[in-house]
Amino acid sequence: MSLDVRSGFSNRTLFMTGGTGFVGKVLLYKLLKETPDVKRIYLLMRGKRSRRLKKYLNAQERLDMEVLGSPCFEPLRQQLGDAKWRELCKKIFAMEGDITFDHLGLSEQNRATLAKEANFIVHLAATVNFNERLDLAVQMNTLGGLRVLALAKTCRHLEAMVHISTCYVNYRRHGDAEVNEERLYPLEFDPEEMCKRVLGMNEAEVKTESAKLLKSLNFPNTYTFTKCVGEQLIYKYKENVPVVVVRPSIIGCSLQDPFPGWVDALTAAGGLLLTVSLGVVREVLVNKDMLADVVPVDQVVNVIIKALFKTQQHYKARRLRLAAMEGAHPGAAAAEVATKAALPVNAGALTAAAAAKSDAGAGNVETTQAIDAPAEGDVAESRSTEELTTEADEGLPFIYQASTTGSGNAATWGRVACALGDYMRGKRHPKSLSQMDLTMTTSVPYYQLRYYTLRYVPFLAIQAAFKLPAPIGSPKRQELVSKLGRAVRRADLLAWEFMDFTVREWIYANKNSRSLDDGLNEYCRKCFSFDPYAINWYAYTQIYTYGIFKHILRDTGCFKPPTLPQSATEVFQRASSL
Repeated sequence: MSLDVRSGFSNRTLFMTGGTGFVGKVLLYKLLKETPDVKRIYLLMRGKRSRRLKKYLNAQERLDMEVLGSPCFEPLRQQLGDAKWRELCKKIFAMEGDITFDHLGLSEQNRATLAKEANFIVHLAATVNFNERLDLAVQMNTLGGLRVLALAKTCRHLEAMVHISTCYVNYRRHGDAEVNEERLYPLEFDPEEMCKRVLGMNEAEVKTESAKLLKSLNFPNTYTFTKCVGEQLIYKYKENVPVVVVRPSIIGCSLQDPFPGWVDALTAAGGLLLTVSLGVVREVLVNKDMLADVVPVDQVVNVIIKALFKTQQHYKARRLRLAAMEGAHPGAAAAEVATKAALPVNAGALTAAAAAKSDAGAGNVETTQAIDAPAEGDVAESRSTEELTTEADEGLPFIYQASTTGSGNAATWGRVACALGDYMRGKRHPKSLSQMDLTMTTSVPYYQLRYYTLRYVPFLAIQAAFKLPAPIGSPKRQELVSKLGRAVRRADLLAWEFMDFTVREWIYANKNSRSLDDGLNEYCRKCFSFDPYAINWYAYTQIYTYGIFKHILRDTGCFKPPTLPQSATEVFQRASSL
């Protein structure tokens, strides 16, 4: 019997962190669109002062204005009509909290609500600032995950939890000869001890020791380091929690959902596309032949949803097996669980045996029949430590990588630059400093020569000239040159910040992510697709650029949305169908 992902979310309650972010909005959109009979969705949110409104917004006000009021939801709003849209929004609730606080900053009442109601948990919240202060990054990216895991252990009806990480936790394993499998690799240090070491630093030590520590461990920034440690600690302390990890690579704009080109945050590839297209960045440290591992945000969201569903189905099928064993041979199920519970799970750096077992589990995915949703008013079965153990994930992957480099359809930085150049040729955005003119190099001296002679020195000359008395200088011109200075310095910062990811390449296997389609019905395979071959990189780069102009700059100028041609997958399907 084929499985329907939507049935797994019927009458279920989901708790999500990071719902105000780029990925969080698209995930919420997809859930509301495809699983409208979900019971409730709780979003962990902080209150925040609005610069535009010049007032403080509490969590619920932010949900209404910043999330549900986002253009991301406009297609669904138009499809349903205002009345049905408002009715659907009644299922979504904001919970005041913060992942850096104990108990996530949740009130006692809200913790009790989640303990009673939550069936699914998605932990998205993180700082993606590569240069975040190390102790703050540990609080958010490492301890934040542990705090969510601690909450999950209190949820009596939890069916699945997804922790969002990044493919670049394995930054050190670069090169086309190193295929990064969907597994935890042993570390050269104990993650818990390293975490405590950072937490024990005072502010002065954080400033002086962070760079040395990261260099000694071969991590390029605090983001990849704290995400890596976070994964290891999630595995160490997961106990009986049905948790899996989704690792995206570089997340780009949407390919299809909510519509092509949706983006509301500048991260990594988006920042480079914007600054290069506006003429702010004219030289970058990039190897044009290296793979650009960008993945559309909606494909990442599809992996998250299917991972929740498959984890739910796996653990439910296991409960049914244990119940059947207990009925046929009383005591047999308890003996099996006790035997598996006795197996060791190394806490920090996984032992070779544990790592091998992780690989074995990754390749053995069970296909189970869908479990019917509970009737309205009923509750799912309660979990117990006797039913689920740290070894209960046998046959279920712990890690899913949402990456395109593991396929034969991966873009290179050279292909991306070519597509961008063709889109910008002969045109200039109203907010640009100049027409696009990009030089890619792997030579640091050559980059510095071009930057200082063509960018920085001219800026200093203009700055000096505009400080002269009128008519040459004026307050307005000085304000403009101040903006130019920030743009020039930001261009240099971007080049160095992303250099680690643009002069090297990584190959990330995605077998587990692709296996999530196993057993699904045709509709769900298409609706929740993760397919690198569905991406036409030339058109995708251009629609990404247009999306940035429209949704970030809010000014498309003379630029039109490019037409998306048929992808390789679509051409093949048309040729092979009746």
